Amino acid sequence: MSQSKEIGTLVVVILKARHLHQPSFYKQDPYAQAALSGQTQRTKPDPKGGQHPVWDEEFRFPVLADAGKDKVNRKLEVSCWKDEPRAEDKLLGKGIVDIESTLKTGEFDDWVPLETSGGARGELYLEMTFYANTPPPLSRRPSKLKQSDRLTRPQSYNPVPHKGGPP
Repeated sequence: MSQSKEIGTLVVVILKARHLHQPSFYKQDPYAQAALSGQTQRTKPDPKGGQHPVWDEEFRFPVLADAGKDKVNRKLEVSCWKDEPRAEDKLLGKGIVDIESTLKTGEFDDWVPLETSGGARGELYLEMTFYANTPPPLSRRPSKLKQSDRLTRPQSYNPVPHKGGPP
């Protein structure tokens, strides 16, 4: 399988969450996770973050030219988890962000709804910036001059020598 070409880097800042599901009475230590194109990164747990944790962590993901089957390389999956030191971590909610418009505009910042099979489970605030590997295409009209004529003076150009004194 050939490696798909990278078209740029998506910088994702997972800022905070609100109204997270809290399965027990005790304050939970939630963390957030983001996955794109098979690469997954996660924040540190917010100790006693409860339903409204704050992380403010930045991650960088390569964006591939190939959108992939079912546009899998254009869907950022975000999720929040309850950190369980002595057991398997519990999923608090997850959501999907289509990054197609972010690749065009270059920026995204908004709340992403999270859900589980049990319904809505809070929201995660994301800030994303896309940095392309190539400069945007120039939308210049073609020059009316031939390339060889662009910087040459016309044959009849004879500047008048300036003689000292007022004109």
